[in-house]
Amino acid sequence: MERGSARLFQQAISPAFEQSWNVVELETRKQIRQKMNELLRLANDMTVTTSEMRQQLLQSVATFGTPFALQLVRSLYRDDYAERQSVVWLLTVLNEKETIPPLQRMAGDARLPRALRLSASLALAGMGVTAETIKNNRRVRLYAIS
Repeated sequence: MERGSARLFQQAISPAFEQSWNVVELETRKQIRQKMNELLRLANDMTVTTSEMRQQLLQSVATFGTPFALQLVRSLYRDDYAERQSVVWLLTVLNEKETIPPLQRMAGDARLPRALRLSASLALAGMGVTAETIKNNRRVRLYAIS
């Protein structure tokens, strides 16, 4: 009778719940979230320079890889405007190519709140990858010297 009970319990677990995460992956995700919160606190610190913040971001990308940059993009889903503004600044400072496609999807998704789409667009503009910024960067400026 115990075998039947165990079998019923195993069938009760939904396939969506069974994911391929192991303890190490879960711990890494936790470390990434902790590092993200630390960087957001540093972003609000007026004594931290942009070059110091860039160094911290590059060190985090070197430690955690692409998942760190993608977590930074997901951090835009915050209710607090100031935190979202800090995330936009961090994305701009990091300027990682892997973040461009998800930011473009967010900026173009009409189902997302306007504030979130605007934040994604601002991050893209800060990274210089919008049509307007690319067009303005390629324009030749002529100056007359007298």
